[in-house]
Amino acid sequence: MMKRTTGKRTHTLKSILERQQVATAAAKVNSDGCISMADTTTLFDIQEDLIEGAEECLNPISHTKVVSFNTKTSDQVARSSMSKSIELFHDLIDKELIRAAAGLGADEAELQAWVDLQIEVPAKTILTLLRMMQSLHLDPLCEEIGFTQYDDGHWQIFITIEGCSKLLNQHPQFNGLVFNQADTLVEGVPEWVECSIYRRDRIMPITVREYLIEVRSEKEIWQKMPRRMLRHRALQQCVRLAMG
Repeated sequence: MMKRTTGKRTHTLKSILERQQVATAAAKVNSDGCISMADTTTLFDIQEDLIEGAEECLNPISHTKVVSFNTKTSDQVARSSMSKSIELFHDLIDKELIRAAAGLGADEAELQAWVDLQIEVPAKTILTLLRMMQSLHLDPLCEEIGFTQYDDGHWQIFITIEGCSKLLNQHPQFNGLVFNQADTLVEGVPEWVECSIYRRDRIMPITVREYLIEVRSEKEIWQKMPRRMLRHRALQQCVRLAMG
């Protein structure tokens, strides 16, 4: 559209200049019959493109710089979100710690010191433990509940034998337990041990069987007392199902 407009303007100006030249020539005929064109503008003085750079004006967007007002990158936003999540977890831990200490009648400073020592444990796992302390009334300072880390690095809440014994004996429906073991031996140790817990409100007992080959660990305690450790594992899992 700009090219057509420019060409039309050039044609109009040339037409006007032609008429001006005719009038000027008639007025300046000298005595010899020659026309003086010294101060006369010729047609060649008019360029076709009167508006230089007009085509560039047609596409101003090509030279426009986009200014972004969001100066934060995606990495910065992610780090900010992560920081807020971590701060939220720490606030929740502080609140749950106060409640857990009050519920157990424990010293808040001692419980806080114990939590501070769990440097490698994720905040989410610590928060879960504090809530389980309140629901099960187990005290980590009495070694009734704590953390355990598996070979793959995963952390989990761990109820000790002391904690299991406390859960059983304080439960109003607990009506005894029985252990059984396999006659088949694996390196002198029973192939499996099972635990059965009886409840007054149930007809059948809750029974759990643990196999040595599945739960045995390379830890020193397993090397020294494999039978006791297998029995402990059966008791812990059975309490988890019967009283959890």
